[in-house]
Amino acid sequence: MNDSQTKNILDKVEPHILAVSVINLDNVAKNYLKIKEEWADNVEVIGVLKANSYGFGAIQIGKRLYKEGCRAFFVATIQEGIELRENLPPDIKIFILSGLLDNTENLIVQHDLTPVLNNPYQSELWINHAKKLNRKLDAVIQIDTGIFRNGYSYRDIDDDFGELKSNLNIVWVMSHLACADTPNHPLNRLQLERFKNILKKFGNARGCLSATNGIFLGKEYFFDAVRPGKALYGFSVRKDKIGSMIPVMDVFSRIVQINHLQSGDAIGYGATFTADCEMTAITIGMGYADGFMRKFSGFGHGFLGGVRIPVVGRISMDYIVLDASKVEKSYLKIGNWVALTNDTDYTLEKWALELNTLPHEVACRFGPRVKKVYIGEA
Repeated sequence: MNDSQTKNILDKVEPHILAVSVINLDNVAKNYLKIKEEWADNVEVIGVLKANSYGFGAIQIGKRLYKEGCRAFFVATIQEGIELRENLPPDIKIFILSGLLDNTENLIVQHDLTPVLNNPYQSELWINHAKKLNRKLDAVIQIDTGIFRNGYSYRDIDDDFGELKSNLNIVWVMSHLACADTPNHPLNRLQLERFKNILKKFGNARGCLSATNGIFLGKEYFFDAVRPGKALYGFSVRKDKIGSMIPVMDVFSRIVQINHLQSGDAIGYGATFTADCEMTAITIGMGYADGFMRKFSGFGHGFLGGVRIPVVGRISMDYIVLDASKVEKSYLKIGNWVALTNDTDYTLEKWALELNTLPHEVACRFGPRVKKVYIGEA
């Protein structure tokens, strides 16, 4: 966004709101189409909307992806699936990554969801329910090829795949790469070969192996579908791919206090920062209750009046303090907005990696006090 666009958007925010995330739905669409046209041509692109679309808003993101032609989505939980089903057109497929538990079978059928079966316990529940309804139910089978988190072990799926094929309509066989963000890691190739062998056992069923960083590994990892998550939201995390996706979110918070410090004055809890000369400090209305964890204290920057201003002192529950000594006085007004990201120069991704964390971890943590403002077509 340019400065005039930003000002126009922020001027419309209610005066009692102290922090906003501005989410550009046009850029979500561009990222989806970039994946589809530049990398994943001829395979299905399934959007990952789990965790409220990584904190970006599952309903809004889902509707925009639907407009671009996306008709299938992964979410983590049944609850997320129900919310999506109730707000998006009926012709979409919704896959539940966590699968099902006892007494959730009717709920899944009622809302036309498709469970990912991760173990024999879940498969038995779903097969028994299919027999009870006297019809084959859709399912996705997840195979653990080396991450040892969710999924049937690649070592013993042989014991169950015959019964799965006989009693269920297997939509996808999927797995998940453990080290796709490290291109040369030997586990990538090992998991790839294991997954190929599994698909043969399922009669060359349709396969889905790669999320965002798996897509970046190349077409050999694509199979019949890919499932980008963070790439849709402008993130890649792999250092050699930083900037390859279009940023989607910018974050702003209002000035709530201006302090003029003398040399020797200390800022915040624990007095961890002490001014070594006269300085101007501003306090903004955002803190760890809003997702900026205390461990970020003393790291990162904001932007005010075209000047990069560093975070100083500890981040507290409701506030962050920044050194605004180099900012022109005309910008130093209570209620003015400070940018915590700055378009392509200092994206949420660059900010997070500087703090040795993940941008989607930061985005997922933004709490309800951070108002989401959506811009873009539709």
